[in-house]
Amino acid sequence: MKLSRRSYPHPVVGNADDVVEAAFQATIEMATDKENVYLEVKVVCSSSTLNKLITTGDAKYVTHVECSNTVFRKAYEFSETEYRIAIPRSELNDAVEVNAFVRASKDLPGYQVAGAHPDYDGAKFDVRAGDILAVGEGFIFPIETTFDSMARIGSIFQLRESSEDGDHPMRLDPNHDKLIITLSKPDMKAYKQIKKQPNLLSMTSTLLVMPVLIEALRMLDESGKEEDHRRWVRALTKKLKDCGLEKETDLLVAAQTILELPIKRSFVAANAVAED
Repeated sequence: MKLSRRSYPHPVVGNADDVVEAAFQATIEMATDKENVYLEVKVVCSSSTLNKLITTGDAKYVTHVECSNTVFRKAYEFSETEYRIAIPRSELNDAVEVNAFVRASKDLPGYQVAGAHPDYDGAKFDVRAGDILAVGEGFIFPIETTFDSMARIGSIFQLRESSEDGDHPMRLDPNHDKLIITLSKPDMKAYKQIKKQPNLLSMTSTLLVMPVLIEALRMLDESGKEEDHRRWVRALTKKLKDCGLEKETDLLVAAQTILELPIKRSFVAANAVAED
């Protein structure tokens, strides 16, 4: 989610030389304990225009946290210059991308920002609620998650883009610590777009994960679990035990139980999309 160096329809503080007389910076420090990942966010903004909007509540600071490995994606809004975020460790695994920015909380007709580049001289813009007004440099944090804390089943899956061109079926490679799901280039491109819509993402995740999990359960049933040191095997074996599914022979039922009734959640998401 690279925000800086984009072409925005209005001047954005921190985006190249859009606003030459103001800056927006965010420092983000990470700490962890057994249960949570903590992000300490400190922001500094020298734009008088944005500082006034923050004070009146017409704009908010935002910290966006995304982990493609677990499909976690959430934006945290605040007005303070220092803010602490706590996220359960089970929600994050491997690389976590964090971006800080300012966005409008309501429509701002006739928007102008003090100190804008001369190219914007006298221009006014109709900014809408949710539009970005300032951007800072992004951060990537590595999150090391041990097996014992892998409560979230999503952490045993990893998406990859195929090196081949054109369309082809989804493929599964179980010969690693994680179950590697390879999507064709067109499918991966579509998935990245869908990730921006939480309701659509819920349905899409079911399409990807359900058949892979059923196949993983089949392979697990055929393998020597005690001798297999792949992390996904150990994680899935533990999950079956935690869910009381050790004697379940219907793999479809086991997969749905592990995923906490994904069909129901997909129908709820689909209804939400239909009602929009």
